[in-house]
Amino acid sequence: MSTTATSGSLGRKLTLIIILVFGLYLLLASFFAYLVYSQYVGLTGATGRHFERAMIAGELTRDAETIAGEVYELLAGNDISVSTVNSRVANLAGIYQATRKRLEQLGELSDSDRMALDKWQTPFFSSLDKLNERLRAEQELQAIQQQQMDELFLMLRQLTELETVARDLPLPEQHFIGHALAALGYTAAVFSAERPGHLINLERFSDARLQVLAGLELTHAPAVALRARLQQLLPMIFEQRRPLLRHARATLATARETRVLAQKLTSATFSYHQRLKASAEQALQQQQRLMGRSMSVLLAALVLLVITTLMALLYIRRSIIQRINRLSRAMQAHGRGEPEPIPVNGDDEISRMGKTFAFFVDARQRAEQQLALANKELQSMNAALQRLSEIDDLTRIANRRCFDRHLEAEWRRAVREQRSLGLIMGDIDYFKRFNDEYGHQQGDECLHLMAQALAGQLHRQGDMVARYGGEEFIVLLPEQDLWQTRHVAERLLNAVRELNIEHIRSEQKRVTLSLGVVAFVPEQYDRIEDMVAKADKALYAAKEQGRNRLCVAPPECEAGRSQPG
Repeated sequence: MSTTATSGSLGRKLTLIIILVFGLYLLLASFFAYLVYSQYVGLTGATGRHFERAMIAGELTRDAETIAGEVYELLAGNDISVSTVNSRVANLAGIYQATRKRLEQLGELSDSDRMALDKWQTPFFSSLDKLNERLRAEQELQAIQQQQMDELFLMLRQLTELETVARDLPLPEQHFIGHALAALGYTAAVFSAERPGHLINLERFSDARLQVLAGLELTHAPAVALRARLQQLLPMIFEQRRPLLRHARATLATARETRVLAQKLTSATFSYHQRLKASAEQALQQQQRLMGRSMSVLLAALVLLVITTLMALLYIRRSIIQRINRLSRAMQAHGRGEPEPIPVNGDDEISRMGKTFAFFVDARQRAEQQLALANKELQSMNAALQRLSEIDDLTRIANRRCFDRHLEAEWRRAVREQRSLGLIMGDIDYFKRFNDEYGHQQGDECLHLMAQALAGQLHRQGDMVARYGGEEFIVLLPEQDLWQTRHVAERLLNAVRELNIEHIRSEQKRVTLSLGVVAFVPEQYDRIEDMVAKADKALYAAKEQGRNRLCVAPPECEAGRSQPG
């Protein structure tokens, strides 16, 4: 019974701390929610109406400024179509009237404000209508001018066509082309002329050219017709340009008047907006003072909550977290194999976890000691088995399995590093006759001596000789080119000859060896089997050409230098 009560002591303490802290949090959150709601209600009641009026007045000011901007576009350039201007100005005027009507519905628009707005609103919209009428008339004149420009362009094209055949025309027609082009140039400049003096000078120059054209005796029918059309059209263009300039200046004056009225209307609406904005800011400042006092109370409650929370955290850190950290460090140290004292003081859940972990640590150490001994014995057995599986029992050199593994590894390295790889395949000459003559026991001894002699000629790390099967041997020479591999093969032949093992049923009267040599830099598409096959083919060629020699793939055999003893 006492154990159960003790085991729950730490949990009860944590539960009380959590209830206390979260209770304070809940109390503070409730107070904060009440405070926010109270301020919201007060702010809405005190400033809602002020802000709504100020925002509507701001919209009215914005609408007036937008209309003024449209008038500024008309002042900057009148290339906008009349229908587009009428539509945009009508839409903006409608928006302005709707915004003002909203203000009047709120009942906040005084008689003085209404009179100030009406003072400029009525003449402004009247000036807009007058400006639209002037623009419409001006665009009609511009349409006539555009037609005249098109006719000038057609006559210019006709003159260009005459100019292409000017060499074939009489001399008066040739003079006609130059003077006609000059007259067209002066007349075309009229469309960009803005001053009356400039217009008079251009007209004088054009008339001078027309008088010259009238004095030419033309016989070419197209030239005669073109001269008549020039004499009719050019003076008409000058006459049409004068009223267009006068009308443009009148339109500009009307647009400036409209712009001034738009600015005065904007100023009147902006003044009203400023008064409403000041009233809204005053109400807002009152609410801010109330919120400041409320925030002071809230800050005091928050400080109390912070102090309580810090005290709870300090207790939890000292009584729980630090003890758990010590236990955790001890567990991690034992996990890394480092001895570390395990804290077991106390009589609560943490101390009992330490005692339980100490028990498991002792058990694990005993088990690890036993496992280490078993692994050591197993590694020794595996190493012995590995050596036995890769060593030929008879010759005590590597067997074919071991050789295949090394060949594959060196092949991959040669492909990756683009290095040469040498291979020598050897076969004892007339070995079956040797076994028949001397018996298998002497044959085994011969194989052993031959293997040791071949292994004795390999001095580099990585070079390898293996029994490939029966009386066949194979030599692996990493990073050796064909010349170096052939040199090693010659040493192998001499080493076998120096053994001077008697073989009365061979041509040399002693045991000899035939070798097939191959070496090259393997590529990605090459295969190991092809290299072994080339060495075997070279060995076969050495056998065919008399044995006791080496042959390089492709077959290039070299007979042994020593004579039979």
